[in-house]
Amino acid sequence: MSAKRIGEGTTVAPTNWWKALPRKTFSELQRLQSSQPWFEVYKINPDVYVFYEPGQFEEVISYLVVGKERAVLIDTGLGMGNVKRLAEEFTSLSIMVVNTHSHYDHIAQNYLFDSVAIFDAPNARQAAKNGCSKAEMSRLLADGMLWKPLPEDFDPENYHVPPFTVTQWLKDGGVIDLGNRKLEVVYTPGHSPDSICLLDRNARLLWTGDTFYPAAIYIHLPGSDLDAFIKSYERMIALSSHYDRLLPSHNEPYVQKAALERVLQAAQDIKAGKGVYVEGVDGETRIRRYGYSGFAIIRKAY
Repeated sequence: MSAKRIGEGTTVAPTNWWKALPRKTFSELQRLQSSQPWFEVYKINPDVYVFYEPGQFEEVISYLVVGKERAVLIDTGLGMGNVKRLAEEFTSLSIMVVNTHSHYDHIAQNYLFDSVAIFDAPNARQAAKNGCSKAEMSRLLADGMLWKPLPEDFDPENYHVPPFTVTQWLKDGGVIDLGNRKLEVVYTPGHSPDSICLLDRNARLLWTGDTFYPAAIYIHLPGSDLDAFIKSYERMIALSSHYDRLLPSHNEPYVQKAALERVLQAAQDIKAGKGVYVEGVDGETRIRRYGYSGFAIIRKAY
């Protein structure tokens, strides 16, 4: 999401957002215990684990996907709890990070891992080289952004994303082989220039990153593009015979694929100048929030 939240009740972040918790989807999944109370851990099937961070506004979700020969951690989250230590509680295999894109709430602990894969795009290369500063990350700690106590070993005064080494630059159509399962890279720009989805045809699952999640979808950020967003949805829907469920990176981890049709229609309407919106400001950017049942779309106000 990567919101530039500057106070409660903005167009991006509603006041008392945490009152919507717990979200219904989680009651349908098996919850597991872990050593870190900052995370909630759930199991989707024997080889897919959900690492959920509901204590912060972004409600970030990372996924551990375990194969026969190695495991993949899809995104490394906010960097407030130790996601590497958490992942190692659920697999003894070597773990490779695969990022859905390079926004700070998805790469915060990439630096802890020896193996990191991300889509090859200029903004991803910049994120890997520079990380994210304390000033950038402080937005995630602003008033109204947290409702749970932070982990005891978290240092808010030194909260930043260090640079990290990328061991594999991903391309569209590339395949990540875990031994008995394969994740296919599907390039889906729009939210960001380096956004991807990951398709597991055998398990019939599609990890959507921030291209889709059941909340306010951001296409007002630097590098966001409404036309690319629409084309990415058309592509995801064209692939829909190969998956049954969506696994987003925020809010809810297991969503029916029919949601994509509704988001695509909304985006097409917005491009055509249709839709009801609320106008506001996100940092220095004037934005419009278009609300729909189960999601919203935020774009720049022109």
